[in-house]
Amino acid sequence: MKTNLCGQWAQMYLVVALLLMTGTAPAGEEVVRDGVLHITNESSPTGGTEIITFEEVWRVGGEDGEDFFGLVTQVVVGDDGSIFLLDTRLSEVPVYAPDGERLDTLSREGEGPGETRMPTNLVLMPDGNLGLVQRFPGKLTLIDQQGTPKGEVEPKLAEGGFMALFDCFPRADGQLTVVGQSFKQNGTTGRTDINFVSNFSSEGTETVRYTEVVKEMDFSNFYFKEDEQNEITFRKATVGTDGRVYVSKSRNSYEIHVYRPDGKLERIIEREYEHRVRTDEQYQRVYNVAEAQLSRVPGARFDISKTEPDISSLRMAADGNLWVTSSHSGFEEPEGVLVTYDVFDPDGHFIKQVAASCEGDGENDNLFWSPDGSAVLVTGFAEALRSLQSAGAASGDDGEEESEPMEVIYLRPME
Repeated sequence: MKTNLCGQWAQMYLVVALLLMTGTAPAGEEVVRDGVLHITNESSPTGGTEIITFEEVWRVGGEDGEDFFGLVTQVVVGDDGSIFLLDTRLSEVPVYAPDGERLDTLSREGEGPGETRMPTNLVLMPDGNLGLVQRFPGKLTLIDQQGTPKGEVEPKLAEGGFMALFDCFPRADGQLTVVGQSFKQNGTTGRTDINFVSNFSSEGTETVRYTEVVKEMDFSNFYFKEDEQNEITFRKATVGTDGRVYVSKSRNSYEIHVYRPDGKLERIIEREYEHRVRTDEQYQRVYNVAEAQLSRVPGARFDISKTEPDISSLRMAADGNLWVTSSHSGFEEPEGVLVTYDVFDPDGHFIKQVAASCEGDGENDNLFWSPDGSAVLVTGFAEALRSLQSAGAASGDDGEEESEPMEVIYLRPME
């Protein structure tokens, strides 16, 4: 296994080492264009690169482990240190003690109280309950930390139509910031998709719409061009402690839109960036996924991009800063580095990069951070996600060996 790589639903390119840096880069020029403040950062941060080296504390799963995981897509740490995993494929929440003991399994697949189907995110609510985000039909299912059902929130749009949820962020005032998508049929072969980021009340009423991307679909003459797919999906938005909302929606540009709590666009964060070109193997994988997903649309045509989307994920970290992973994260990292993050202060200045050093595969594994600085490494993440997306068609190689069972590895930073 490669030891210099590690992955995320996103990740970022490392500016190699502090020793190679000969000076301090500008903090990010502030300019106003078309009435909007732009923070234009150079390719290198002002504070260089901080390397955090992790050591393994325990692991579960794998070929020799008793626990089996389908696809772990989120990790939440409770106030007492309990570790809650979201297994999207199994629609359940395994719970572990800080020492690795399996404590419980919460929720299950179904439509009853406290149950979901294919939940895509797990959030810790202000009252200590857990929220399971179900993609479709979109809803937030609430349970306490012992698994007792606590109701659900089903966001509703005034214009009606079906709605899917990607992510959900509970706010201190009881509202929810939601990344979602509505679908409205237009005739027999048309559909309007609206991808949005909005605030909803605890009753599910929309109160603020921050931004949206509208797509008109004609399935009688469907043509998918990946390079034109500007959209807000999984882990492409986050919320700051001051209520500001950060959104990445431009596929081929490194920019992040920042909105005030009232919905006004406040600023746009930019960074000099070089697109990452897909290898032939990576291109073929994406091609196979698209082919599998569009197989039900007669006559569908599609063009797959030669490059990856610039930004992979956004996360507001415990330090109050915005951590960004990009298309270069986890790829061609320096020896011993698994994944590197761009770190911006809340106003959008590129202050440093953080490189996580631990064993793993940056192209396939996923690293989740907890508020206390520890982390959970989920192996085989990208492979399992591709399999789920394409019903096993992602590899394009019928003779490929079966992937190794997923492992969950608890890590802590070394002193």
